Amino acid sequence: MSTPCIDNALDKALAATEGEQSLQRFIAVFHRKHPALLVVEHGTPEQRLTAMLIQYCRLLPILLEEARNVTANDKNAGDFDPLYNLVAEFFSSLESGRLAFGILGILDKVYFGHRLLEEWHDRRRLHTQCAALSWDTSLSNLLVHTLIGDAYANELDAAVMEIIEKQPTSFDTTGATGKNRPQQPPYPCLASRHGVRLSWSR
Repeated sequence: MSTPCIDNALDKALAATEGEQSLQRFIAVFHRKHPALLVVEHGTPEQRLTAMLIQYCRLLPILLEEARNVTANDKNAGDFDPLYNLVAEFFSSLESGRLAFGILGILDKVYFGHRLLEEWHDRRRLHTQCAALSWDTSLSNLLVHTLIGDAYANELDAAVMEIIEKQPTSFDTTGATGKNRPQQPPYPCLASRHGVRLSWSR
């Protein structure tokens, strides 16, 4: 089930006039200030990181729905709906004027959603030894954390951890080591697929 406030914000931001150009200019300025921080395998940082961020945004509702589907079939897991609704509420508080800035106007909202998914998924995987999502966004989250600034990103991270720590820790491990274990999804790294990383990351 899609959530209109998330879908509409993403659609409008991604369709914003000159939104992609504004993002590329932002990345270019960032790269000039920190020339050794971003590493790209091919192309320019503006091209590669812009492409990654567009997919990063489009993946958020997909991964949220994947997480909801997993918990719907997991008798012992905490209901994911409250976390899903928190992301929706965060997007609901978005000032409409920010959408004109394209991805730059919603990047903090998207980051919050992805970080919530990352922490939920890491904790679940620790218990079940099984990936639940189709993409690994951990390195992408580090890149976005750097782009939006440590101070603000740290505030969002702290809010995410406070929320996650209140969630139940019981997960269904039926078949975790046996023949009934769910098939692992591909789980590729989003940032690596786009040939971009931080200089100190592997």
